[in-house]
Amino acid sequence: MSVIALLPLLLATSAAEAPLDMARWQACRQEPSPLVRLACYDAIGNGAASATEGNSPKSAAWQAIWAQEQARTPASAPFLLQSDEARGSETLTRPALRGATLSIGCVDSITHIRLRLDQPWSGEKVQVALDGQPSAGSQSWFIRDQGLLLEYGRGLPAIEELKRWLGHRELQVRANNGALLRVDLSGLKEALAPLRQQCRW
Repeated sequence: MSVIALLPLLLATSAAEAPLDMARWQACRQEPSPLVRLACYDAIGNGAASATEGNSPKSAAWQAIWAQEQARTPASAPFLLQSDEARGSETLTRPALRGATLSIGCVDSITHIRLRLDQPWSGEKVQVALDGQPSAGSQSWFIRDQGLLLEYGRGLPAIEELKRWLGHRELQVRANNGALLRVDLSGLKEALAPLRQQCRW
C-alpha cells in the first residue's frame, strides 16, 4: 500500500495531536535511502518527530540511527552493520554510554560520522578526546537538529578522523556543562572493513 493511500488515515489519527506538516512529507519523499525514508515516514506517522523534551524535531538521520539500533539483539556485534544494496551504502552503529549512539557510514561513496543523542546537546562546543588525550578533530564537529545530532565533517575529513581513532580504546565527547559521552572503540578496525571497501579508502 502506498504512503499516499495511508495519508487520510494518518490525518484522521493524528489530527488531535498536531497538524500534518506537508513540507516534512515532501522531505521524506526526497530521501533516496529506503531506511532513512521509512524512518522519516514513521516519525511523522507516530508523532515521534516531536517526542523529545521541548518538542524538538528529530531529523531523518536521527530516526535512521535509532531504527538501526532497534534491530540489535544480545548476539549482535558491538558495531552493528546495516547494508543498503540498492544504494550501495554501509552504516555502522554502536551505543555510547549516557544516552547516545555513534553512527559511521558510507553513503553515496561519502564517509560520515554522527552521534545521535537522547537529550539535546548543551552549549555550542564539542570537545573530543581519544583515551583521555584531546583530539585535533574537535573543531570539525557540528551541532545539528536543535542539539539532537552531532555530525563530523563529511568525506576526507571524516576518513582522516576515523584513521586517528584506530588503535584507541575509547572516544570521549564532552559538552560545555561537563556532560561526557563515552564510546568503546574496540573492534573498530575490523568493523570498518565493509565501509572502507565501499568508500574505497
